[in-house]
Amino acid sequence: MKKLLRGFLAFALTWLLASCGGGGGSSGSGNFGATPTTPVTTTPTLTVSIVDSSNAAVGGNTIGSTSYARATLKTAAGIGIADKLITFTTNDSAATLAQASGLTDAQGIVRVKISPALLSSAAAGTVTATATFDNATITGSTDFQVSATNVSLASFVVSPSTITALQSAAVNAQVLVNGSAATAGQVQVALSASCGTFSPSSVTTSSSGTIASVYQSLGTCSGPVTLTAQPTNGPAMTTTLSVIAARAANLLFDSADQTLIYTSKATSGVKQATLKFKVVNSANQAMASQPVSFSLSSTAINAGVTFAGGVMQTQVVSTDANGFASITVSAGALPTPVIVTGALVSDPSLTASSLTLAVTSGVPAQDKSSLAAEKLSIQGFDIDGVTTNITFRVSDRQSNPVPANTAVTFVASAGTIQGSCVLDANSSCVVVYTSSGTRPSNGRVAILAYIDGEEGFVDTNGNNYYDSADAVETSNARSRFDVGTVFRDDNEDGFRQGNEQTYPGGTIGTGACPSINGAPSVQNTCDGVWTSNIRVRQQVVIALATTVIDAMVDTVKWSNSGFDVVISDRNGNSAPTGTKVEASIANTDSKCTITSVSPDVVSSVNRPTTHSIIFNGDATCAQAQVNITTTTPLGTKRVIQFSKT
Repeated sequence: MKKLLRGFLAFALTWLLASCGGGGGSSGSGNFGATPTTPVTTTPTLTVSIVDSSNAAVGGNTIGSTSYARATLKTAAGIGIADKLITFTTNDSAATLAQASGLTDAQGIVRVKISPALLSSAAAGTVTATATFDNATITGSTDFQVSATNVSLASFVVSPSTITALQSAAVNAQVLVNGSAATAGQVQVALSASCGTFSPSSVTTSSSGTIASVYQSLGTCSGPVTLTAQPTNGPAMTTTLSVIAARAANLLFDSADQTLIYTSKATSGVKQATLKFKVVNSANQAMASQPVSFSLSSTAINAGVTFAGGVMQTQVVSTDANGFASITVSAGALPTPVIVTGALVSDPSLTASSLTLAVTSGVPAQDKSSLAAEKLSIQGFDIDGVTTNITFRVSDRQSNPVPANTAVTFVASAGTIQGSCVLDANSSCVVVYTSSGTRPSNGRVAILAYIDGEEGFVDTNGNNYYDSADAVETSNARSRFDVGTVFRDDNEDGFRQGNEQTYPGGTIGTGACPSINGAPSVQNTCDGVWTSNIRVRQQVVIALATTVIDAMVDTVKWSNSGFDVVISDRNGNSAPTGTKVEASIANTDSKCTITSVSPDVVSSVNRPTTHSIIFNGDATCAQAQVNITTTTPLGTKRVIQFSKT
């Protein structure tokens, strides 16, 4: 028994020594007989591949219209990781992604559509997927290539194939890529028409590879219209539809380049006007090549108005590309309103008339002229630079305006006046007179304005020009009409003195001249008959008032009711226009009061003015002392005291 126990202990000791390397054995053989170990991998994997719509791998990683980039995220043990965000990126120049990210499914898979960026050329690129797991970033990628594709249209159809102008039609086209239907948004197709528009004019393919739009014809379209569909990177296809021309719906009077023209007898002014009419369709669009007939009203024809070239008969004119038909009319000898009526040849019920044109004679007439000063008296005898406006007005014998921009000449016996002005549309013009230089001793300045024109006459037969029928009656009214050589009547006596300036012009005679107020003529230069070539003239006299203003009272007429005071300047002319006249009781113990001064302002005249001072009627007014105060527009004030005794 003991022998057996010793044997077991010896075996056990031998085993322990072998396991521990023995006593004092080499350390290099301490693990002798042990099996080497491999480290365990714990990081997930992310792989990317190119697949088709059925998830089958695409040969050569060549992407097309049905390709997808598929990413697979798995654990180290090969188990798919669900609900993890995967982000995709790629070369924009080679391909585009339908979406930039997605969540993995239960198998750890997510895929996004990848399409060629260009269908026309080959390219290559890389698509990369990125995920984050346990705070670590994991990426995977794969390369791909793009082959040039063949884009074409299988069909291009318009329905209906015949429409009327301004109507619309539907168009549809089938787009192919490499012989198969294009996918949604894969191909863009531009649409155009030889006449008309598309809405929209650029369309991308639907999921079935088709495009649709609406063609809209214009009012100007007619006959065959070519429609064109042009896919990007592919050949165009055309189709044709027939458009029935639109009908004119309206004729409109549009405009006249002149609203007033002058008779054929006028020496100046525009004598023709061009009228424009417009033809439109039901959409108010202009219609070209539409014949329009034009006719003149009988009243216009009777006044001598014609179409250009002296034609009175109806004229036919076709509309231009903008739908306008234009006709020119010429004035006759008589003033008249002018009505031109247009009618559409294809539908005479469509008419329009002009209502804005008139013919006027336009020649300045002596008896239709006037000259006026804004202020007939200015404080300019002692002061330079005081001004007043001078206005000349004139019309023709029918009281119609003289053509605008006709010049009028001005001269003055002293001071400064603008030499001329031109008539405006209202047949008037204004110059400025300024006090300056040597003043006339009497402070009165003659201003003359003149313009070429004609004498007035009595138009007995109403034909608007002078003939033998008018001679007798005109001669009997010579005092209204006959004028001779113009002169400036500086001394206002109605006769030319040796030093008064003349302004020759027009027809003159040797007969006596009537006295025509404001229209001075040199004596013995009138001819006694109507003359169409004269200088129409008018004269006005203004006063250059002194600074000191005088007042004069006729005390004989002073009563308890009041008295009159005459206001003038030192030369016996009017005080400056606009001078204020005031009155007050000087003696304070008087019960007399002043109720009013009438008028209390000097009006626009060139002679002294009379102003009534009105008392309250008290008995003490006869002994009252009254202060008369004058204040000129320039602020010069003077007080003069008056009493009855």
